[in-house]
Amino acid sequence: MHALSKIILVGVLVGLNACLSGTSQPQGTAQKKCTIYLTFDDGPLNGSENIDSVILAEKIKISVFLVGAHVEANRRMDTYFKYYEENPYIDEYNHSYSHAYNHYEKFYSNPQTTIADILKNQQLLKLHYKIVRLPGRNMWRLNGKKRDDGISGASTADGLAAKGYKVIGWDLEWQHHPDGRPVQTVTAMFDEIAQRCKTGNTFTQGNIVLLIHDEMFQTKWEESALKQLVDRLKASGDYTFEQIRFYPQ
Repeated sequence: MHALSKIILVGVLVGLNACLSGTSQPQGTAQKKCTIYLTFDDGPLNGSENIDSVILAEKIKISVFLVGAHVEANRRMDTYFKYYEENPYIDEYNHSYSHAYNHYEKFYSNPQTTIADILKNQQLLKLHYKIVRLPGRNMWRLNGKKRDDGISGASTADGLAAKGYKVIGWDLEWQHHPDGRPVQTVTAMFDEIAQRCKTGNTFTQGNIVLLIHDEMFQTKWEESALKQLVDRLKASGDYTFEQIRFYPQ
């Protein structure tokens, strides 16, 4: 048998043996990590100080969307705001000055005054990035890609995008009761995040934006719930943590 024929035969036999033994590994099948963006809304509030301490201990990157009226409410809230400013793992972004005074339909009925409210917050808090989450609305405006939640606010989102803002919504919310207690358990949240990562059911595949609210973490137990979720996500090895300004364009 010629030398070339022997080489070809050996290659075929090696490939066949790999297939039969189940050791063949198709190229490019390794699952990529998902990037998770832990985002906290409405701060500073009671609970912000616990978030700050957990994040300092865990050393992971998070994003907080701040309300200027809360910062100005009293000295304690201003102190919590300064905690966030001094924490190297926390990025601060815009969540409006007034949070619509919790009257969303009225707030969004006049896009000019709504945008003015958000610009006021940007200046007051000296925020470094033109990144905003609309109060009470899950809307996206990012590099020409958009999504609305079907209720008022689209004109405001469009106006902010025209001014160079990135409008950020969310993929999944850790909900809470009126008194701030989390609705979903840590296990339920972890499983839902894993499912979204697997199916790609997010605004941008491979990236998961999780919405949380500062007021959910007012007690030691709830602080521990946040730590438990972070610890499980870290231990799984399937996620990297990032701040919203690094969300893919």
